[in-house]
Amino acid sequence: MKRVKFCFGIYNHQPVGNFGWVIEEAFQKSYLPFLVLLEKYPGIRISLHFTGILYDWMKEFHPEGLTLVKTLVKRGQVELLTGGYFEPILPVIPDRDKAGQIAMQSDFIKSEFGVAPTGMWLAERVWEPTLPKYIHQAGVKYTILDDIHFRYSGLQ
Repeated sequence: MKRVKFCFGIYNHQPVGNFGWVIEEAFQKSYLPFLVLLEKYPGIRISLHFTGILYDWMKEFHPEGLTLVKTLVKRGQVELLTGGYFEPILPVIPDRDKAGQIAMQSDFIKSEFGVAPTGMWLAERVWEPTLPKYIHQAGVKYTILDDIHFRYSGLQ
């Protein structure tokens, strides 16, 4: 039987200023149950992205969520993806802030989980040709894009 490689990435975000009860409900009904289930299947490896907003919220209200993510990272089951800390649309924020937003998220991941992220989730998958400069400045090796970006560039 031929082996198939499948990249499985999960993205979790709540907007700045969202109601606490909305985030709590999402945590209880989605984020936490997924992590608990994932922990039961150590052979499943994924890429995982939480925005800085959610990391801050978990740190304050549900540190057990961060502990569970740490466990999954330590056993090599989860690769954490960085991104803009406050989930900015990178092409529309000032150039001076682009790499800083990514570095802020990466620094949090390094300090909290002890790993340096190499991949990045691009907010809303909004791309422009100047972004690699800032992504590289932030120490990121790769990002994830929709196939539409490749089609628009002429790749087939």
